[in-house]
Amino acid sequence: MRYLAAPIGWLQFWTFTVLGILFFAFLIRAIVRRPKEAGDGKREAKSRNGIILQSVAFFIAGFGGVRLALPLFSPAAIASTAAVVVLMSGAMYLFAASSGALGKNWSFEARTLTDHQLIRTGPYARVRHPIYLGMFLFLLGMAVALGHWLALIVAVPLFIVGTSIRTRLEDRLLEAQFGDEFRAYAASTPALIPKLG
Repeated sequence: MRYLAAPIGWLQFWTFTVLGILFFAFLIRAIVRRPKEAGDGKREAKSRNGIILQSVAFFIAGFGGVRLALPLFSPAAIASTAAVVVLMSGAMYLFAASSGALGKNWSFEARTLTDHQLIRTGPYARVRHPIYLGMFLFLLGMAVALGHWLALIVAVPLFIVGTSIRTRLEDRLLEAQFGDEFRAYAASTPALIPKLG
């Protein structure tokens, strides 16, 4: 699989490694700070199918060798490192801001609590599912950092299918709980890609 990887430089590889560790630090922080779930509420177990597909997409984009062949400060290495910084910074911002805005509402699986709140502040003012947008940026950042561009041919469609499963189920739960309030929010706020302007 090494021959399928594009050449990369040490700078982009280590930049991704450091930013990836920071991303997972935000994830661990969100898990630790999340309050214990109340027993009441609704859960959608089928969202695990979406989680599995997204995980497979990450595995495909990350699996394989790397070709550390670019000179440290070559234009290609610098451009790739800049792309990794932009993508990973976006991923970290979206996850940290979104999980912070969600508070006790944040969960791996699609579920609502009896006292669930419809969050429309922070990144949720621009998109309904900003954490998945952040995950997509992470996926792209990883592929750029490792030189696994070709893997995106399979990884991106899998990620999109997994994400659509999760967003559809989450939206259905929120619509069932909040009715017209959620329908108005969904009509004015895109699912994943923010409107420009």
